Amino acid sequence: MAAVKKKRWPYVLGGILVLLIAIVAVVLWRLDAILLKAARDQAATYSQKLGRPIEIGDVSTKLFPYVGAHIQNVSVGAAEGEDLPLAEVKDVTVSVAAMPLLTSKGKDIRVQDAEVSGLTVNVIRLADGTTNVQRLQEKLAAQQPKEETPEEETQPTDLSGVHVERAALTDGTIRFVDRAGGAQARELAVKDLDIEVKDLRVGQPLKVDLAAAVLAEKQNLKMTLAAAPLPATLIPTPEQVTLKAEHIDLSPLGPFLPPDVGLQAGTLDADWKADLGGAVPGGKGPTKLVGVIKALGMKFAGSEGGKALDVVLDTDVTGDMATGDLALDKLKLDLGPAAITGKGKVKGLLTDKPAVEGFELTGRNLDPAVLAEYYPPLRKQLNGMIAGPIGLDVRGSGTQEAQAINIAVDLTPVRLRVPDQLSKEAGGAMKLNAKVTGAAASGGALRFDAKADLNGVDMRPGLLVNKAPGQRLEVAAAGTYAPAKTGSGMTVNVTSMSLGALEDTVTGTATVALAGTGKKATTTFKADVKAAKLDAEKLLMSEEQVLARTGGKPPPEPPPGEANRFNGYRGDIQFAIASLRYTAMDLTHVTGVVKMVDDLITVEKFSTGIYGGKVVADGTTIRLGPAPAARPFTAKVQVQGLEVAQALAARTPKQVLTGKFNGNVDVQGVGYTPDKLQQTLLGGINGNLLEGTFLGKDLVSSVTGPLAKAVPFAKALKSGDVTSLGANLPFSVTIKNGVAQLSKPITWTRPEAAMSFDGGIGLDGTLDLTGGVSLTPATIKTLTVGKVTPTEAIPVGLKISGKAWSPEVTGIDVKPAATTILKLAGGAALGGLLGEKGKAVEDILTGGQDKAKAEAEAKRQELEARANEEKKKLEDQARIEQEKARQRAEEEAKKRLKGIFGGK
Repeated sequence: MAAVKKKRWPYVLGGILVLLIAIVAVVLWRLDAILLKAARDQAATYSQKLGRPIEIGDVSTKLFPYVGAHIQNVSVGAAEGEDLPLAEVKDVTVSVAAMPLLTSKGKDIRVQDAEVSGLTVNVIRLADGTTNVQRLQEKLAAQQPKEETPEEETQPTDLSGVHVERAALTDGTIRFVDRAGGAQARELAVKDLDIEVKDLRVGQPLKVDLAAAVLAEKQNLKMTLAAAPLPATLIPTPEQVTLKAEHIDLSPLGPFLPPDVGLQAGTLDADWKADLGGAVPGGKGPTKLVGVIKALGMKFAGSEGGKALDVVLDTDVTGDMATGDLALDKLKLDLGPAAITGKGKVKGLLTDKPAVEGFELTGRNLDPAVLAEYYPPLRKQLNGMIAGPIGLDVRGSGTQEAQAINIAVDLTPVRLRVPDQLSKEAGGAMKLNAKVTGAAASGGALRFDAKADLNGVDMRPGLLVNKAPGQRLEVAAAGTYAPAKTGSGMTVNVTSMSLGALEDTVTGTATVALAGTGKKATTTFKADVKAAKLDAEKLLMSEEQVLARTGGKPPPEPPPGEANRFNGYRGDIQFAIASLRYTAMDLTHVTGVVKMVDDLITVEKFSTGIYGGKVVADGTTIRLGPAPAARPFTAKVQVQGLEVAQALAARTPKQVLTGKFNGNVDVQGVGYTPDKLQQTLLGGINGNLLEGTFLGKDLVSSVTGPLAKAVPFAKALKSGDVTSLGANLPFSVTIKNGVAQLSKPITWTRPEAAMSFDGGIGLDGTLDLTGGVSLTPATIKTLTVGKVTPTEAIPVGLKISGKAWSPEVTGIDVKPAATTILKLAGGAALGGLLGEKGKAVEDILTGGQDKAKAEAEAKRQELEARANEEKKKLEDQARIEQEKARQRAEEEAKKRLKGIFGGK
């Protein structure tokens, strides 16, 4: 039995092996079918999106020793109205080493070969002049979401485990078929297209070779791209580009280019090589451009007289951005009648030992309008913005001790039309002259000294600066420039700058440093600006001037920028202006320091003399990130000795108030327009009005006039049309929703009467005041022609409404006062008849003074109660706002602390 078992086990093992092989064969057979079905399902989905049938012939797989896939006969078919498929591919083969992939759990990916063979792309020009490629692009663009959410920055993928031994596109063809000519179709092709990459992996240099037969039977275009050793992301840093083209006839391609190009004829030859070096991000070392590119006999539809444009670039140029080296052994760019030529050398411009050897860079006949005669699409691109020859001349001069490059750009003969910015007629002065030198004293930085004459420019099309042609506009700046030693960024130090505009001159210094990239980019700046006189009212366009240029229509609001566009800005600006004219205000000794952190602008210091007094605005803030209508601000202003009449003169149709104001303004709000401020303005104003006078209304006469009519024997007092507010009138108002409400009634006493009012005033100058005028005994005696002399003042209630410059006195209630006077008059007459005994009878009959006294006390209590109630409401609201502000400040502090300590 044991012997029988020993003979049976090989058969059992063999059966198991056969079974496993059969299972694997079935799995492989079904796997291909499953993958083919999945691929065709995906193709059907994309067919609907593209409006073109997508077909896949076959999919076969291999699992060992290479994991691979072989896809055959893939096509993206024709859309409606087309007779050829957009693209066809005969074979796509990919093979990946299986064992490294399995043992590394998918981290070691070794691609043995990835090849696309037999690709054919058909570009068809249809009867309407469009191409199938254009139609496909329009279809895809229509499916894009209207608003794309910005992508968040992610860490680059580590592809250090990927190794591609070979990737290639072979035997590719791009066919151009012109159906726009009717039944007789024209066909041409770029054939024998080969692209190959070998040994793509981390740490190895990358080389991409491209070759093709462009409208020819043999390959006549070759291009090579070489890159530095690849990083873990496999994102290449190009180092060298080589281009060779052998007399390629471009005219057959014309119908397939966008219609606005209108290419009719031309040839291309090239033998050109570029060592890119530090000219590309991440690159290092010198940049060298050697060779010739010729595009000859270029004819375009609509050119004047069928002119042909020859474009020739012939270069032997070497430059190093790190050291400031530039060698123009040969530089010639011909653009038809225009040309730019250069020669000479600059060495060490960014070091402490610069040298210039016969450096010249000059332009000839650089007139865009003339070039548009050869290339009509340029006319549409320029849109009439520029016409006339541009003068360009760059020359190096000097000795070893004093090297310099002089740059001269002359746009005086040029006509400019820059929409919504500026314009200039031919012949108007517009020049730039600059000198660039090495600056050993500043540690190798580049020193510059530039001056610009813009007298011929008209700045009024920008609807901001009121500068006409011929008026003065001159800019000068001198300083140093140095690139950052860490790579990206730079520092510009302007040691002197001046701006001459119209009759004024502004001078100063500034420093700007740029560092970092992307969301980590920072801009740090500092400026110190001074001027003896600045008339901003003349320099800036008035609203009437803007409307005159826009035909009476308000200028369009600028589109809102991104809320975080100021992130990374840090700096401060210090200014001192001896005399400033702005919006009908004459300011003197204007000094201040403004600080910026991201979008938060803080006025750390500000003071100025204005309207005979002084204003200090330290602590005022505003955020620039939101749109203008949503920008929050706080204003903290201290005022001393301000002449109120002068301050209000330009803001009210008539004079309203005189006197001097000392006090504080502390408000906050959102937006700047009156409508927004009426909704958002909060805060308070408190202070004292010295020797004040309320103009336009005599409140005493306003009361005594109606009172005289109610008392038969009374005579109205003469009106002075003004109301004196006393030597010192303290007041305090709380602002809410654009209305200034008195925190407590204002009271003052004059020889004629004592006055008390409560209420508020709107931002539009509308008054809403309720109070009373208590006429003194002397005033009552004068009013009654000596017939009545009360022992105490007699009150009269009233309201003040309307605009502050045209107030209306309403609600005058003279009945209680008239009754009291009449009773007092009757009692006085009886007392005169009865002598001493008549006084007692007078008091019994009238009770006038007691009643008047009671009524006055009742009125006072009523006003006080109303004032206390309103004050309590405002105090409650202020506490709520303060609590909200405190909570916001705590949240902001927490966020900043998180940023400082790494989010912990």
